[in-house]
Amino acid sequence: MTVVSMEDVAEPRHRVLANTMVTSDDPMQPIAARSGPQRFEFTGTGSEYFRIWVVNLLLTILTLGIYSAWAKVRRLQYFYRNTRVAGSIFDYHGEPTAILKGRILALFLLAAYKISYDISIAAAVVVALALAAIMPWLLARAFRFKLANSSYRGLRFRFRATAGDAYRALLLFPVMLGMTGLFVWSLATSFSRSPSVGVILLVILLPLLAVAAVVPLAHYSLKRYQHDNADYGQTPFFFHGRAGGFFKIYGKAIGFFFLGSIPAAIFAKLTASAFALLSATPFGWLFALLYGLLSAYAFYLFVRAYLESRVQNLVWNNTEIGDHRFQSSAGARKLLWLHASNLALITVTFGLYKPFAAVRLAKYRVESMTFLPSGDLEEFMADQSVDAAGAIGQEAGDLFDIDIAL
Repeated sequence: MTVVSMEDVAEPRHRVLANTMVTSDDPMQPIAARSGPQRFEFTGTGSEYFRIWVVNLLLTILTLGIYSAWAKVRRLQYFYRNTRVAGSIFDYHGEPTAILKGRILALFLLAAYKISYDISIAAAVVVALALAAIMPWLLARAFRFKLANSSYRGLRFRFRATAGDAYRALLLFPVMLGMTGLFVWSLATSFSRSPSVGVILLVILLPLLAVAAVVPLAHYSLKRYQHDNADYGQTPFFFHGRAGGFFKIYGKAIGFFFLGSIPAAIFAKLTASAFALLSATPFGWLFALLYGLLSAYAFYLFVRAYLESRVQNLVWNNTEIGDHRFQSSAGARKLLWLHASNLALITVTFGLYKPFAAVRLAKYRVESMTFLPSGDLEEFMADQSVDAAGAIGQEAGDLFDIDIAL
Protein backbone atom coordinates (compact mmCIF):
# COMPACT_ATOMS: atom_id res chain seq x y z
CA MET A 1 0.00 0.00 0.00
CA THR A 2 1.35 3.41 -0.97
CA VAL A 3 1.21 6.25 1.55
CA VAL A 4 0.67 9.73 0.12
CA SER A 5 1.79 12.63 2.31
CA MET A 6 0.32 16.11 2.37
CA GLU A 7 3.58 17.44 0.93
CA ASP A 8 3.06 15.28 -2.16
CA VAL A 9 -0.51 16.46 -2.57
CA ALA A 10 0.49 20.09 -2.19
CA GLU A 11 3.53 19.80 -4.47
CA PRO A 12 4.09 23.18 -6.16
CA ARG A 13 2.87 23.44 -9.75
CA HIS A 14 6.30 24.33 -11.16
CA ARG A 15 7.78 21.12 -9.75
CA VAL A 16 5.02 19.06 -11.37
CA LEU A 17 5.66 20.72 -14.73
CA ALA A 18 9.39 20.20 -14.45
CA ASN A 19 8.90 16.44 -14.06
CA THR A 20 6.19 15.99 -16.66
CA MET A 21 6.82 15.58 -20.36
CA VAL A 22 5.19 18.51 -22.16
CA THR A 23 4.73 18.52 -25.94
CA SER A 24 3.18 21.95 -26.21
CA ASP A 25 4.65 24.45 -28.65
CA ASP A 26 4.32 27.32 -26.19
CA PRO A 27 7.91 28.62 -25.84
CA MET A 28 7.22 29.80 -22.30
CA GLN A 29 6.12 26.36 -21.11
CA PRO A 30 8.92 24.21 -19.67
CA ILE A 31 9.87 20.88 -21.17
CA ALA A 32 10.90 17.77 -19.32
CA ALA A 33 14.16 18.04 -17.43
CA ARG A 34 16.42 16.04 -19.74
CA SER A 35 20.17 15.93 -20.08
CA GLY A 36 20.84 12.68 -22.01
CA PRO A 37 20.85 12.10 -25.78
CA GLN A 38 17.53 12.98 -27.45
CA ARG A 39 16.66 11.03 -30.58
CA PHE A 40 14.77 12.81 -33.34
CA GLU A 41 11.43 11.20 -34.20
CA PHE A 42 9.20 11.29 -37.25
CA THR A 43 5.57 10.42 -36.54
CA GLY A 44 4.03 10.85 -39.99
CA THR A 45 2.58 7.97 -42.00
CA GLY A 46 2.27 7.34 -45.70
CA SER A 47 -1.53 7.04 -45.56
CA GLU A 48 -1.87 10.46 -43.88
CA TYR A 49 0.44 12.18 -46.32
CA PHE A 50 -1.19 10.41 -49.28
CA ARG A 51 -4.42 12.38 -48.71
CA ILE A 52 -2.51 15.68 -48.61
CA TRP A 53 -0.49 14.72 -51.68
CA VAL A 54 -3.56 13.80 -53.77
CA VAL A 55 -5.36 17.06 -52.96
CA ASN A 56 -2.20 19.08 -53.66
CA LEU A 57 -1.69 17.32 -56.99
CA LEU A 58 -5.30 17.78 -58.18
CA LEU A 59 -5.48 21.45 -57.19
CA THR A 60 -2.09 22.17 -58.77
CA ILE A 61 -3.27 20.63 -62.05
CA LEU A 62 -6.63 22.43 -61.97
CA THR A 63 -4.97 25.81 -61.31
CA LEU A 64 -2.26 25.27 -63.95
CA GLY A 65 0.47 25.22 -61.30
CA ILE A 66 -0.57 28.28 -59.31
CA TYR A 67 -1.63 26.18 -56.30
CA SER A 68 1.85 24.63 -56.13
CA ALA A 69 2.94 27.34 -53.67
CA TRP A 70 0.07 26.49 -51.31
CA ALA A 71 0.81 22.79 -51.87
CA LYS A 72 4.40 23.30 -50.77
CA VAL A 73 3.32 25.01 -47.54
CA ARG A 74 0.93 22.16 -46.72
CA ARG A 75 3.64 19.59 -47.48
CA LEU A 76 6.29 21.30 -45.37
CA GLN A 77 3.90 21.86 -42.50
CA TYR A 78 3.08 18.15 -42.47
CA PHE A 79 6.73 17.08 -42.40
CA TYR A 80 7.78 19.77 -39.89
CA ARG A 81 4.88 19.06 -37.52
CA ASN A 82 5.62 15.35 -37.54
CA THR A 83 9.28 15.90 -36.66
CA ARG A 84 10.00 16.09 -32.95
CA VAL A 85 12.86 16.00 -30.50
CA ALA A 86 12.75 16.11 -26.70
CA GLY A 87 8.96 15.83 -26.86
CA SER A 88 8.36 19.02 -28.88
CA ILE A 89 7.68 19.57 -32.57
CA PHE A 90 8.91 21.85 -35.35
CA ASP A 91 6.65 24.02 -37.48
CA TYR A 92 6.70 25.88 -40.79
CA HIS A 93 5.12 29.31 -41.28
CA GLY A 94 5.92 30.25 -44.89
CA GLU A 95 3.38 32.38 -46.78
CA PRO A 96 2.19 30.81 -50.06
CA THR A 97 2.04 34.21 -51.78
CA ALA A 98 5.73 34.83 -51.00
CA ILE A 99 6.63 31.40 -52.38
CA LEU A 100 4.57 32.06 -55.51
CA LYS A 101 6.43 35.33 -56.11
CA GLY A 102 9.74 33.50 -55.74
CA ARG A 103 8.66 30.92 -58.31
CA ILE A 104 7.55 33.61 -60.74
CA LEU A 105 11.01 35.15 -60.40
CA ALA A 106 12.63 31.76 -61.08
CA LEU A 107 10.49 31.30 -64.21
CA PHE A 108 11.41 34.79 -65.37
CA LEU A 109 15.13 34.03 -65.01
CA LEU A 110 14.74 30.70 -66.82
CA ALA A 111 12.81 32.37 -69.64
CA ALA A 112 15.49 35.06 -69.95
CA TYR A 113 18.15 32.40 -70.40
CA LYS A 114 16.06 30.47 -72.96
CA ILE A 115 15.35 33.59 -75.01
CA SER A 116 19.00 34.66 -74.94
CA TYR A 117 20.06 31.16 -76.06
CA ASP A 118 17.68 31.39 -79.04
CA ILE A 119 19.20 34.75 -79.99
CA SER A 120 22.88 33.76 -79.88
CA ILE A 121 25.47 31.82 -77.91
CA ALA A 122 27.12 35.08 -76.85
CA ALA A 123 23.84 36.40 -75.38
CA ALA A 124 23.32 33.10 -73.55
CA VAL A 125 26.83 33.34 -72.05
CA VAL A 126 26.15 36.91 -70.88
CA VAL A 127 22.85 35.90 -69.24
CA ALA A 128 24.45 32.83 -67.66
CA LEU A 129 27.20 34.98 -66.16
CA ALA A 130 24.59 37.44 -64.86
CA LEU A 131 22.68 34.55 -63.23
CA ALA A 132 25.90 33.29 -61.64
CA ALA A 133 26.56 36.80 -60.34
CA ILE A 134 23.21 37.06 -58.54
CA MET A 135 23.19 33.46 -57.26
CA PRO A 136 24.89 34.26 -53.90
CA TRP A 137 22.29 36.99 -53.31
CA LEU A 138 19.47 34.54 -54.08
CA LEU A 139 20.98 31.92 -51.76
CA ALA A 140 21.21 34.44 -48.91
CA ARG A 141 17.53 35.32 -49.38
CA ALA A 142 16.59 31.63 -49.57
CA PHE A 143 18.35 30.75 -46.31
CA ARG A 144 16.79 33.77 -44.58
CA PHE A 145 13.31 32.88 -45.80
CA LYS A 146 13.60 29.25 -44.75
CA LEU A 147 14.89 29.89 -41.23
CA ALA A 148 12.62 32.89 -40.53
CA ASN A 149 9.66 30.64 -41.29
CA SER A 150 10.86 27.62 -39.29
CA SER A 151 10.25 27.23 -35.57
CA TYR A 152 10.73 24.82 -32.68
CA ARG A 153 8.43 25.09 -29.67
CA GLY A 154 7.01 28.32 -31.06
CA LEU A 155 10.38 30.09 -31.28
CA ARG A 156 11.69 30.81 -34.76
CA PHE A 157 15.15 30.35 -36.16
CA ARG A 158 17.07 33.22 -37.76
CA PHE A 159 19.69 33.69 -40.42
CA ARG A 160 21.92 36.66 -39.68
CA ALA A 161 24.28 36.73 -42.71
CA THR A 162 23.97 39.45 -45.32
CA ALA A 163 24.15 39.23 -49.10
CA GLY A 164 27.67 40.66 -48.88
CA ASP A 165 28.69 37.71 -46.72
CA ALA A 166 27.26 35.39 -49.36
CA TYR A 167 29.33 37.01 -52.09
CA ARG A 168 32.51 36.77 -50.04
CA ALA A 169 31.86 33.09 -49.28
CA LEU A 170 30.37 31.79 -52.53
CA LEU A 171 31.03 33.99 -55.56
CA LEU A 172 34.44 32.47 -56.31
CA PHE A 173 32.96 29.14 -57.38
CA PRO A 174 30.53 30.14 -60.16
CA VAL A 175 33.26 32.45 -61.47
CA MET A 176 35.77 29.57 -61.56
CA LEU A 177 33.30 27.26 -63.30
CA GLY A 178 32.33 29.99 -65.77
CA MET A 179 35.96 30.72 -66.65
CA THR A 180 36.68 27.01 -67.09
CA GLY A 181 33.65 26.58 -69.34
CA LEU A 182 34.61 29.63 -71.40
CA PHE A 183 38.17 28.34 -71.80
CA VAL A 184 37.00 24.88 -72.88
CA TRP A 185 34.51 26.40 -75.33
CA SER A 186 37.16 28.64 -76.88
CA LEU A 187 39.56 25.70 -77.11
CA ALA A 188 36.96 23.46 -78.73
CA THR A 189 35.93 26.07 -81.31
CA SER A 190 39.56 26.60 -82.32
CA PHE A 191 40.02 22.95 -83.30
CA SER A 192 41.25 21.98 -86.68
CA ARG A 193 39.11 19.45 -88.50
CA SER A 194 41.39 16.65 -87.26
CA PRO A 195 42.35 17.53 -83.67
CA SER A 196 45.06 15.52 -81.99
CA VAL A 197 44.29 12.98 -79.28
CA GLY A 198 46.00 15.19 -76.72
CA VAL A 199 43.73 18.15 -77.47
CA ILE A 200 40.63 15.96 -77.26
CA LEU A 201 41.73 14.55 -73.90
CA LEU A 202 42.46 18.07 -72.65
CA VAL A 203 38.94 19.25 -73.55
CA ILE A 204 37.41 16.21 -71.80
CA LEU A 205 39.60 16.09 -68.71
CA LEU A 206 39.90 19.81 -67.96
CA PRO A 207 36.19 20.32 -67.11
CA LEU A 208 36.20 17.11 -65.06
CA LEU A 209 39.23 18.25 -63.07
CA ALA A 210 37.73 21.70 -62.56
CA VAL A 211 34.46 20.22 -61.29
CA ALA A 212 36.31 17.74 -59.06
CA ALA A 213 38.23 20.62 -57.50
CA VAL A 214 35.43 23.17 -57.23
CA VAL A 215 32.34 21.16 -56.23
CA PRO A 216 33.60 19.73 -52.89
CA LEU A 217 35.09 23.09 -51.91
CA ALA A 218 31.88 24.90 -52.91
CA HIS A 219 29.78 22.41 -50.93
CA TYR A 220 31.96 22.94 -47.86
CA SER A 221 31.74 26.73 -48.17
CA LEU A 222 27.96 26.57 -48.64
CA LYS A 223 27.38 24.47 -45.51
CA ARG A 224 29.75 26.60 -43.45
CA TYR A 225 27.99 29.77 -44.60
CA GLN A 226 24.58 28.21 -43.92
CA HIS A 227 25.30 26.76 -40.45
CA ASP A 228 27.67 29.39 -39.07
CA ASN A 229 25.10 32.15 -39.61
CA ALA A 230 22.03 30.46 -38.12
CA ASP A 231 20.54 31.20 -34.69
CA TYR A 232 17.89 29.64 -32.51
CA GLY A 233 16.64 32.30 -30.15
CA GLN A 234 19.77 33.82 -28.63
CA THR A 235 22.02 30.84 -29.34
CA PRO A 236 24.10 30.61 -32.55
CA PHE A 237 24.97 27.48 -34.50
CA PHE A 238 28.61 26.65 -35.25
CA PHE A 239 30.05 24.48 -38.01
CA HIS A 240 33.45 22.87 -37.37
CA GLY A 241 33.77 20.73 -40.50
CA ARG A 242 36.77 20.99 -42.79
CA ALA A 243 37.04 21.05 -46.58
CA GLY A 244 39.15 17.88 -46.50
CA GLY A 245 36.14 15.88 -45.34
CA PHE A 246 34.13 16.93 -48.39
CA PHE A 247 37.01 16.14 -50.76
CA LYS A 248 37.31 12.69 -49.19
CA ILE A 249 33.60 11.97 -49.62
CA TYR A 250 33.46 13.17 -53.24
CA GLY A 251 36.69 11.32 -54.06
CA LYS A 252 35.27 8.05 -52.77
CA ALA A 253 32.01 8.65 -54.64
CA ILE A 254 33.93 9.03 -57.90
CA GLY A 255 35.88 5.86 -57.10
CA PHE A 256 32.64 3.94 -56.42
CA PHE A 257 31.25 5.19 -59.72
CA PHE A 258 34.20 3.77 -61.67
CA LEU A 259 34.16 0.53 -59.67
CA GLY A 260 30.46 0.16 -60.42
CA SER A 261 31.16 0.49 -64.12
CA ILE A 262 33.02 -2.85 -64.06
CA PRO A 263 30.02 -5.10 -63.23
CA ALA A 264 27.87 -2.88 -65.46
CA ALA A 265 30.22 -3.53 -68.40
CA ILE A 266 30.20 -7.27 -67.68
CA PHE A 267 26.38 -7.29 -67.58
CA ALA A 268 26.22 -5.32 -70.84
CA LYS A 269 28.55 -7.81 -72.54
CA LEU A 270 26.56 -10.83 -71.33
CA THR A 271 23.27 -9.34 -72.51
CA ALA A 272 24.59 -7.85 -75.77
CA SER A 273 22.85 -10.43 -77.98
CA ALA A 274 19.48 -9.96 -76.24
CA PHE A 275 19.88 -6.20 -76.43
CA ALA A 276 20.60 -6.37 -80.18
CA LEU A 277 17.57 -8.61 -80.73
CA LEU A 278 15.19 -6.33 -78.85
CA SER A 279 16.65 -3.21 -80.47
CA ALA A 280 15.79 -4.63 -83.90
CA THR A 281 12.07 -4.71 -83.09
CA PRO A 282 9.71 -1.86 -84.13
CA PHE A 283 9.92 -0.48 -80.60
CA GLY A 284 13.65 -1.03 -80.33
CA TRP A 285 14.34 2.69 -79.96
CA LEU A 286 12.10 2.81 -76.89
CA PHE A 287 13.81 -0.21 -75.36
CA ALA A 288 17.25 1.29 -75.98
CA LEU A 289 16.14 4.58 -74.41
CA LEU A 290 14.72 2.88 -71.30
CA TYR A 291 17.75 0.62 -70.99
CA GLY A 292 20.09 3.60 -71.09
CA LEU A 293 18.01 5.62 -68.61
CA LEU A 294 17.73 2.74 -66.15
CA SER A 295 21.45 2.02 -66.37
CA ALA A 296 22.29 5.67 -65.71
CA TYR A 297 19.79 5.85 -62.84
CA ALA A 298 21.27 2.73 -61.25
CA PHE A 299 24.65 4.49 -61.11
CA TYR A 300 22.94 7.61 -59.81
CA LEU A 301 21.14 5.74 -57.01
CA PHE A 302 24.35 4.08 -55.88
CA VAL A 303 26.37 7.30 -55.76
CA ARG A 304 23.43 9.32 -54.39
CA ALA A 305 22.95 7.02 -51.39
CA TYR A 306 26.63 7.26 -50.51
CA LEU A 307 26.76 11.06 -50.88
CA GLU A 308 23.51 11.65 -48.97
CA SER A 309 24.52 9.52 -45.99
CA ARG A 310 28.12 10.69 -45.73
CA VAL A 311 27.37 14.40 -46.25
CA GLN A 312 24.52 14.31 -43.70
CA ASN A 313 26.80 12.65 -41.15
CA LEU A 314 29.71 14.98 -41.86
CA VAL A 315 27.63 18.15 -41.63
CA TRP A 316 25.64 17.34 -38.50
CA ASN A 317 28.44 15.62 -36.61
CA ASN A 318 30.35 18.89 -36.96
CA THR A 319 27.48 21.22 -36.08
CA GLU A 320 26.86 22.65 -32.60
CA ILE A 321 24.28 24.99 -31.09
CA GLY A 322 25.90 26.71 -28.16
CA ASP A 323 27.53 23.93 -26.13
CA HIS A 324 25.13 21.28 -27.49
CA ARG A 325 25.98 18.90 -30.31
CA PHE A 326 24.27 16.74 -32.91
CA GLN A 327 24.99 13.20 -34.04
CA SER A 328 24.00 11.58 -37.33
CA SER A 329 24.38 7.89 -38.19
CA ALA A 330 22.75 7.55 -41.63
CA GLY A 331 23.94 4.48 -43.56
CA ALA A 332 24.60 4.29 -47.29
CA ARG A 333 23.31 0.71 -47.60
CA LYS A 334 20.03 1.53 -45.89
CA LEU A 335 19.53 4.63 -48.05
CA LEU A 336 20.35 2.63 -51.19
CA TRP A 337 17.72 0.06 -50.24
CA LEU A 338 15.18 2.79 -49.54
CA HIS A 339 15.82 4.59 -52.85
CA ALA A 340 15.81 1.36 -54.88
CA SER A 341 12.67 -0.10 -53.26
CA ASN A 342 10.88 3.25 -53.45
CA LEU A 343 11.70 3.50 -57.16
CA ALA A 344 10.41 -0.04 -57.81
CA LEU A 345 7.16 0.55 -55.88
CA ILE A 346 6.57 3.95 -57.51
CA THR A 347 7.02 2.33 -60.94
CA VAL A 348 4.71 -0.61 -60.16
CA THR A 349 1.98 1.67 -58.76
CA PHE A 350 2.30 4.22 -61.61
CA GLY A 351 3.42 6.94 -59.21
CA LEU A 352 0.84 6.42 -56.45
CA TYR A 353 3.47 5.18 -54.00
CA LYS A 354 5.36 8.49 -54.17
CA PRO A 355 3.93 9.99 -50.93
CA PHE A 356 4.65 6.76 -49.06
CA ALA A 357 8.21 6.82 -50.43
CA ALA A 358 8.68 10.41 -49.25
CA VAL A 359 7.57 9.47 -45.72
CA ARG A 360 9.83 6.40 -45.61
CA LEU A 361 12.85 8.43 -46.64
CA ALA A 362 12.11 11.33 -44.27
CA LYS A 363 11.53 8.95 -41.35
CA TYR A 364 14.88 7.23 -41.81
CA ARG A 365 16.89 10.42 -42.29
CA VAL A 366 15.23 12.17 -39.33
CA GLU A 367 15.49 9.20 -36.98
CA SER A 368 19.19 8.75 -37.73
CA MET A 369 19.71 12.10 -35.95
CA THR A 370 20.34 12.60 -32.23
CA PHE A 371 20.60 15.80 -30.19
CA LEU A 372 23.32 15.67 -27.52
CA PRO A 373 22.68 18.35 -24.86
CA SER A 374 25.57 19.36 -22.65
CA GLY A 375 23.25 19.97 -19.69
CA ASP A 376 19.62 20.37 -18.68
CA LEU A 377 17.42 21.11 -21.71
CA GLU A 378 14.88 22.96 -19.56
CA GLU A 379 17.47 25.57 -18.65
CA PHE A 380 18.59 25.91 -22.27
CA MET A 381 15.02 26.44 -23.52
CA ALA A 382 14.30 28.94 -20.73
CA ASP A 383 17.25 31.03 -21.93
CA GLN A 384 15.80 31.15 -25.45
CA SER A 385 12.25 32.06 -24.47
CA VAL A 386 13.22 35.59 -23.40
CA ASP A 387 14.08 36.30 -27.04
CA ALA A 388 10.74 35.09 -28.40
CA ALA A 389 9.24 38.53 -28.93
CA GLY A 390 12.16 39.69 -31.04
CA ALA A 391 12.53 36.49 -33.06
CA ILE A 392 8.96 35.62 -33.98
CA GLY A 393 7.94 37.10 -37.30
CA GLN A 394 11.30 38.72 -38.03
CA GLU A 395 11.80 39.01 -41.82
CA ALA A 396 8.98 36.53 -42.44
CA GLY A 397 7.83 38.66 -45.36
CA ASP A 398 10.87 37.91 -47.49
CA LEU A 399 9.85 37.07 -51.05
CA PHE A 400 12.42 34.45 -51.95
CA ASP A 401 12.10 30.71 -51.50
CA ILE A 402 14.55 28.37 -53.21
CA ASP A 403 14.85 24.66 -52.42
CA ILE A 404 18.41 23.66 -51.60
CA ALA A 405 18.61 19.94 -50.94
CA LEU A 406 22.22 19.45 -49.95
